[in-house]
This record gives sequence, structure tokens and C-alpha cells, in this order.
Amino acid sequence: MTPAFHRTLLVGNPTSGGGKVGRWFDKVAAVVRRTGPDVETVLTQGPGDAERAARDCGGDNVLVMAFGGDGTFNEILNGADLDRCTLAVIPAGTGNVLAKELGVSRRPTHAVGQLLRGKLVRLDVGVCNGRRFINMFGAGLDARVVELVHERRGRRLTQLHYIPHLVRTLLELPAWEIAVQVDGGEAARASGLVVVGNTHTYGGPISMTPVAVPTDGLLDVMWVRRGGLADNLAVGVCALLHALHLSRLACYGRGRRITVSAPDQRVPYELDGEAAGCLPAEITVQPNAARVLVPSTFRPGPRSLPRAV
Repeated sequence: MTPAFHRTLLVGNPTSGGGKVGRWFDKVAAVVRRTGPDVETVLTQGPGDAERAARDCGGDNVLVMAFGGDGTFNEILNGADLDRCTLAVIPAGTGNVLAKELGVSRRPTHAVGQLLRGKLVRLDVGVCNGRRFINMFGAGLDARVVELVHERRGRRLTQLHYIPHLVRTLLELPAWEIAVQVDGGEAARASGLVVVGNTHTYGGPISMTPVAVPTDGLLDVMWVRRGGLADNLAVGVCALLHALHLSRLACYGRGRRITVSAPDQRVPYELDGEAAGCLPAEITVQPNAARVLVPSTFRPGPRSLPRAV
């Protein structure tokens, strides 16, 4: 049975999905208000607004609903008091990675109905240099693509906008030398790409950590060794086929504490699809840290670990 909440905060990013949130916000708010009298709504005006709204949301047993993309949910995740709040996502962004992982409908009012008839689960939360993430950390190639897309983005952003920047970055073959260390073990060398995943879903048809489970208390780690142009393109094809762990250049593992560094180089990283800084990065996991409202059909796993490569 779905729990009752003392208060609900609905936070929408009106630019998400090319203005989809703005068009649907009143309808979604009307459905949410049927749950009780104490419902507050906030439409953000710019970066940081969702995080501040979640931080300013007082009281116990509060449901905070993010109506937007993964970036909106990430802000709420970082602003909310996770000991006192339950979180939920109504997808309206470009990637909608978390919503795909949880099985939330892309139809806004249908998604609200799913969630209000859903159940509570506790999901692991990743922390990178003090900032929380729910889906993934990515350093190198994917973070550079995110940088390029957001430098040139207009009002409407689709997954097609990422393709030319991905091709450009693959062709440029940046000479990044990245060190990866998992749970204090021997440091491994990566070239070009490191992904730490809490979810098996990534973006679009791509899967970087195909067996990650957001309830197992671990983070999955995938990194790519140096290869030529043909090798890099092959890695891209494997990612599209959800078979990256089968690439001869890919390494895969799991851990609770991951260090990613690149001495004397500027290597960008992203969190939940948003540019977040440059290496080094200290990444840990907080098991079962976030209470999240999900559809009743959600089943988190487990999945098999890929073969060693």
C-alpha cells in the first residue's frame, strides 16, 4: 500500500523536454492535489532552484516530486534531507535515465497515477567529491560530449544532439591517461572513458554498466583501455548493443570506494548527465540512503556480473 505523506512538494523545470513540463504542469499539479490539501508547487527559473526548493522543504514525511529530467532530480537529491523526505520522478527530460530504470511512464499524468499507487524502495546513492548522484558518474569521453552539448544547447534538447559531438570526440582521440582504483586495490590505467554506475540504464540505447543494481550497496565500474580509432568505434557499437562488457578493451568491476584521477591533465566528469567538474574524483556509495516512490512493478535485479576481460 502506498504510504500517506504529511506534505507534497512538486518541483517542475519548465524548460525540460522542450517545454513539456510547462505545458503539463497544471494538469500534473491537479492530479497531485487530489492526494491531500497540503501540496506545494514550484516552477524553477534556473540552475539551483530545484535544489533550494528541496532544501527549504521542512517537516517530516514529505514527498518531493521532480517533474523534469535527470538534472532536476539530481538537484532535488542534493537538496533534500534524505532522512525526512521521500523522492519521486515524473520524467520529462532528454534521457530520463532514472525513470527508465524504475519503469515510470513518460506520460506525465499516467506517471503520477503509477507513483501514487506505487511502493517505497530504498535506493543506493553515489557521492562524488561531496555531491550525490543516483545514476552515474562518467569521466572522459562521455563527460566531454556532455560539455559540448550543453555549451551549444538551445531550448529543445533531444538525444540526436549528442550524436555529432560523440563522433567528434571519438575522432579526436584525446590523449587522456586516467587512473582507476577500486576499494584500495591496484590502480588500473584507463584511456578515454570511465563510468561508475548505480543503475544499468544509461542514456538512450546505450548501457555502460549493464548489470548494475541500485539496491545492492555497490557501484559498478567500467573503464576502457587505450586503442586506435577502429577500437574506439567498436567500443561505441558495443555500448549501443548493451554489450560493452564483451569488448576486449573494456574492464568491469564493482566496489564501494572508487578513485578516478588524471594527474596534470584536464579531464572532465559528469554526474547524472550534467557537467560537474574535472578530475580527481573520490566516489563512495551510501547504501539504501534514498527513499524513492516507484511503480509497484519495479523489480531491481539481481543481474549477473560480466565475464572478466
